[in-house]
Amino acid sequence: MPKGASHPRARKPYATQACTVCRTKKSKCDGVKPVCGSCVSSGRDDECLWGRDIAARKPRTEAHFEALRKRADSLQAYSELLEGTLAKCVCQDVSAHFEFRPQQSEELDCADGASSSSEFIDSDEEITQELTVPAQRLKLDNNLGGLLLHGITSPFRFINRLPHEVSPITDVAENSDASYILLVDGVDISDADPDIDWSRYLPPEVVLDRREHDKILDLAFKFFTMWCLRIVPSLFLRDMHRALSVPRSQPTPRTPHYSPMLHNAFLSLCSVLSDDLHMRDTKTREYFANAAKACIQDECQRPDISLVHALAFLGTYHSNNGDRIMGELYFGMCSRISISLGLGVDPTVWVKSGLLSHEQMVSRNYAHWTIFCMDVCWASYFGRESYGPPLDRPKIPLPFVDSESDQIPWYYPPANIPPQPNFTSLAFYESASLFVIAHKIIDVVNGLRLSGCPRDELIKVDAYVTKIDLELNNWKSRIPPQLDITQGNKVKSTPQRLMLHFEYWWCSILLHRPFFNRRPRHGHPDVNHVKLCKRAAESILELAETWSSLYTLRYSPVTMLQVLFSAGTVFILLALQATASLRIAHGSLKTALAQAERCVRYLHEVGQTWSSSTRTADILSSMLNDKLRPIIARRLSPKRLEDLTPAHTPEPPGTETGASSLESSPAQSFTGLPYTHSSFPPYAAPYTELGAEWAQMPMDYFPQHHGNVQGGFGQYPVPLYPTVGGNTLPEWDSSEFLSTIDWIEPPKLWEHQNLAGIDRSRHF
Repeated sequence: MPKGASHPRARKPYATQACTVCRTKKSKCDGVKPVCGSCVSSGRDDECLWGRDIAARKPRTEAHFEALRKRADSLQAYSELLEGTLAKCVCQDVSAHFEFRPQQSEELDCADGASSSSEFIDSDEEITQELTVPAQRLKLDNNLGGLLLHGITSPFRFINRLPHEVSPITDVAENSDASYILLVDGVDISDADPDIDWSRYLPPEVVLDRREHDKILDLAFKFFTMWCLRIVPSLFLRDMHRALSVPRSQPTPRTPHYSPMLHNAFLSLCSVLSDDLHMRDTKTREYFANAAKACIQDECQRPDISLVHALAFLGTYHSNNGDRIMGELYFGMCSRISISLGLGVDPTVWVKSGLLSHEQMVSRNYAHWTIFCMDVCWASYFGRESYGPPLDRPKIPLPFVDSESDQIPWYYPPANIPPQPNFTSLAFYESASLFVIAHKIIDVVNGLRLSGCPRDELIKVDAYVTKIDLELNNWKSRIPPQLDITQGNKVKSTPQRLMLHFEYWWCSILLHRPFFNRRPRHGHPDVNHVKLCKRAAESILELAETWSSLYTLRYSPVTMLQVLFSAGTVFILLALQATASLRIAHGSLKTALAQAERCVRYLHEVGQTWSSSTRTADILSSMLNDKLRPIIARRLSPKRLEDLTPAHTPEPPGTETGASSLESSPAQSFTGLPYTHSSFPPYAAPYTELGAEWAQMPMDYFPQHHGNVQGGFGQYPVPLYPTVGGNTLPEWDSSEFLSTIDWIEPPKLWEHQNLAGIDRSRHF
C-alpha cells in the first residue's frame, strides 16, 4: 500500500454473547459487561442482563397498550387542569421569605464564643437520649418470652431486657429435622410414625381416626391454605412433630408454626373438606372451635405466629357460619396481634445481631403478608375500608420466594394430572404484589361516595383510576411464565395458579364496575368500562369451568364466592344494558342471563363446602328472580314471550336424589325455589329451559303497554305485579352494587314511567 494511503477500517471485536435486551431486539451487542453500550445509549441499564437461562421479555398485549393510552390521556387531562390553575395564580415576590429559612447546625455556633446547645445534653444519660430521639427499638420481654416492638410513644420501651435473659429462638425437640408424615393413600402406617400422639390436643367428643384427620390436612394444604399461604405445610408438619413427639409428662415445646390452638382452629374450618358428613357437621366443627378458644389465654402468655394464624382461622370459621360480628372480632384480634408482634417491620437488623434466625425472619414476613392479603379480602367482602397491617410502612419486602420448596411436587391423583412443581411461594409473592394494587382499588372505590364533584375532581379520579388500571396491566404482563395460564397448559393448572388469575380479574371488576353506567363526557379519556368488566367476568367463568372440571369447585378457597358473585353482577348489568334501547339485543340478553345462571350454579357447587357461598348464591339468584326478571319482562312484548316459551315443561327440582342428580336435575333458579345440593342445575342448561311457568302465564299481562314495548322475552315466569297510576312499581336500582357518586350517573334504565316514547338509548 502506498505511503500515506488510508488503512481500511479495522473490524470491531466479535461479541460471543449478547445481553437479553439485544437478543430480544435482535440488534448488535458489543458484549461489554455488566452493561453493554447499546443499553447504556438507550437508557436500559437496569434491564441489561446476561445469561442464556433468563427468559426473554414477553410481548406487550393489546390490553397493555390500551392501558398505556388511557393512562397518557388521563395525565394529559390532568396536566391541562394544572396549567389552567397555574394561569389563574397571582404570583408574588417571595424572596423575602428566605430570611426565615432555618439555619444549619454549624450556623448556630455563636461568634462571640457562646456554647452550643448540644453542650446542654449529657450524652451519658440514656434516658435523655431515649426521650428526645424518636427511635424504634427492639425490646425483649421476660414475661412473654418473645420479641415485642414498642413505638416511640409507649412507656414500655424504657424497660430494658438483656438478650441473655430470654432466648428469642424457640425451644425445639431433639430431632429438629423430623416431620409429621400424613397418612394418606399410598402411605403405609409403618412409614408414618404410628406411635406419635397426633390427637393429644383434639377434643375427645369428636370420633376421628388418623387417616381421616390426615386426609383433611392434605386437602386443606392442596386447595385452601395455599391461597394467601395461611399455613406453610412443611413448617406446620415439622413443628407438629416437634410438639407431639415429646411425652405428655414433659412441657410442650413452643413452636411458631404449630400450637394446640392452631391445630383445633384449623380443623374447625377445614373439616368441611371431608367426605364424612359427621366431620362436616356444624356441631362437630364447633367442638374444635371451642377447644381452640379455650387455649387463647395460654397462647397469649407467649404469643407467636401460630396465635396470629389461629385467630384468623377462627375469624373465617365464624364468617362462613354467618356470624359476621364474631368473625370480624377474631380477625380484628389477629390483625392487631400481628402489629403488636412487629410482623410488618423488616427484621434484617435483628437477624444480623443474632436475635432472629433467617427462618424466623421469613416466617414473620409470610405472616405479615398473609394477614394483609386477608384484610383486603375482608374489606371487599363487607364493603369497608382496610384497617389491617399498614401498607406504607417503609422497608417491608414482598414475600420471600423459596425456589427449593417450590420444586416440591404438587400432585392430586383424582385430577389425572402428572406431578408438577408447586410454585406456592412464587404464587404468594405475585398475590401479595397484586393485593397491594387491590388495596388501592378498595380505597378509591370507597372514596367515590361523594356528591357534587367539580370537574377538576373528576379529572383527578380519572387519572387515578387509569393509573391503577395500568398497574394491573403491568402486573399481568410481568407475571412469570411458570404461573401464566395459556390454552396449552390450562388443563393442568394447579389451584394456586388458578386463584392468582381469579384474583387479577376480580380486581379488574372491582375497579371498573362502579363506572359501568357512566356516560362518556367531552374531554374525558374514553375508557370502556363495560368492555373491561365483561372481559373480566367471562375470564372468571372460563377459569371456574377449568377448576370445576379438574377438581370440582367443592375443593376451593372460600374467597371463590366473592369472585363468582362479582362476575354475576356484571352479567346482570349486561342483561339490563341489552334491553336499555328501543332495539333489544336478544342475543346479548340470552348470553348474559345464561352466564349469570352459570355463576349461580358455580356458587352452589362451592356451597357444598362453604355455607356462605350458598347464601351468596341465594342473593344472586334473588337478584335475578325478584329484581331483574320483572324489569326485563316489562320491557319485552308478549309476542316474543310466546315465541320463546319452551315447548316442553321440565320436571320440578327434587325428583331425583343422589350424586347422579348433580348432572341430570333441571334448572329451576328462576322459579323462586332455592337450590339444594342434590338438585342444582346442570352446567350448560339451555337458556329457554330455565323455567316452565311461561307456558302457563296469561298473554295479557301487559294490557296497558301493548304495542309500546319492542322486542320480547322467553325465559321467566311473569308474576302479576300491581300497578300505580297506570305505571308499574319502581324498578330495581342496580346502583346497589355500583358507586353512588352522582357524576357516574346511576342507572336510569328502569325509571317507573310509561315506556312509550322514551329514548332509552341516551343512557348508553
